[in-house]
Amino acid sequence: MPTLNPEDKPLLIRCPSCGQRFQVSEDLLGRMVECGGCESRFRISDGVIVRGRRFYPGERKSSTLHRYQRLPLAAVKGVSGASGSLYANAPASESIEPFSPLRVIAGLAGTVAMVFVALLLMFGANRGAILDGMTTQNRLVMAGFTGFLGIVLLVFANPRARLRAFGIGFLLCTGLVSLPFYFTTGSIPLTGGVVENGALPPEGDPTETVAVNDSDLRRLIGTRPLEVEISRLADEGSEDKAVGIWFRNLRESNRYLVRDYILRTTQADPQSHFYPRGDGDFLMVVTGIQQSLGEVAKIATSLGSIEQIYPAIDVVEVRVNNESFVSSPVDQLSDKLDPKFYDLNKRELESIDLDRVSSAVKRLAGVEPKIYRIDIARQLISLLGQEWVVFKADICKALAVWSENPGPAGEAALSEVRKMRIKGKEVPTEMIALIVKEKIPEVVPELDHLWRSNPTRWESFYGDMGPAAEATLVRGFRETRGSQRQSAVRLLGQVGGPDSLPLLQAAAESADAEMSVLISNAIESIRKRAEL
Repeated sequence: MPTLNPEDKPLLIRCPSCGQRFQVSEDLLGRMVECGGCESRFRISDGVIVRGRRFYPGERKSSTLHRYQRLPLAAVKGVSGASGSLYANAPASESIEPFSPLRVIAGLAGTVAMVFVALLLMFGANRGAILDGMTTQNRLVMAGFTGFLGIVLLVFANPRARLRAFGIGFLLCTGLVSLPFYFTTGSIPLTGGVVENGALPPEGDPTETVAVNDSDLRRLIGTRPLEVEISRLADEGSEDKAVGIWFRNLRESNRYLVRDYILRTTQADPQSHFYPRGDGDFLMVVTGIQQSLGEVAKIATSLGSIEQIYPAIDVVEVRVNNESFVSSPVDQLSDKLDPKFYDLNKRELESIDLDRVSSAVKRLAGVEPKIYRIDIARQLISLLGQEWVVFKADICKALAVWSENPGPAGEAALSEVRKMRIKGKEVPTEMIALIVKEKIPEVVPELDHLWRSNPTRWESFYGDMGPAAEATLVRGFRETRGSQRQSAVRLLGQVGGPDSLPLLQAAAESADAEMSVLISNAIESIRKRAEL
């Protein structure tokens, strides 16, 4: 194929066999050529020439076509006696240049900052949250600065639509600044204006109606948050109460253990919060409770010694015993041969840390009761009656070992069974086993209810009640069906007496083969016991 002449207009052709494209000169039109790809021969005609689709000005509509010059400015040359014409003005560089990564990051940073601060002002303003103690004025400063910074970043990130970016940023900033006026919880300073030794500066209205000594005491403790909470409950018409517990010498590491203990024993509002007062002193405002100040003081005795009760300002002063929060070595607590094993685990039962109490209960359930039997059993029964204890099955298992005199432990467990059944909770088998072990006859109706819902699980416990269960079984025998009736027949054969024989004999008349065998065995067992 001859070399293309630069002056000849090239033709773009396609091989009909392999589709390979070539450029040839126009003088080969109508002549035979050979494909360099597949070596097939073909004639250059209109069928192999590749032609592009033509379009005319105005046929294609696109806004981007109007951003560029029809003729390059550098290509327009001045003509003597005539002025050149331009098809369009030179476009602004911001409208055609791509977005830089710096502007994209700036826009994202501005938006994320405003959203983050908005969430912080809404959810971080509660008691105990990150903004607790920050005044409304400081929150407004934080919101205003973040909003201004967000507007600047949004305008910088959108050079093509600065007005629109400013409008959106201004709306976001306005919403951000308005949040501190709606979410005002926790806007009281944590220290309440504490000066030297935790003393508060004089307040106007709250302290005018109190005596001088009460006023000094309020300044010393810093009762401003407590007064605000009491006023809030009064304004809402709530029957709940709010009291203050002034913890002295409380270590920071033990603060959350103390808070959890007070919340679960008083059933207080989770919004109850600590306010530091310096030198290891804390004021805890306990709100949403029904207990009196004296009852709260009694609950706080587990944390240390009660120094003073101040009814005039609703505050209990407690000097905390931090040593009670220190756990004994694990090797001594687990070594059953150690002489201190029983004494140390008995002390663990008195801890306010539920994890330590639960571990001690499990350890005591697996040992022989040698010493402190009465004290440990009394402590286990007390724990069983607490609503906030979640490991009651382990407690019942331990009581089955440590309870010496039948009665108190079984009655406490029976009371818990009734509460659980009313609330629809699942009753642990360990709890029923403890009651059956102590032969509490009042458990039969509860056990009968459980047995009817699941005969397989509760049949053995029902049978261990002995003759005390016969009357209830006989009374409900006619209502049983299927596997439940089979279980009832087996139980009557185990605990029944002469009163059960007529009922079983009547049931044998319409029984199938398997049921007939069960009834026959039950009747035989009852007759053997009657002969004895």
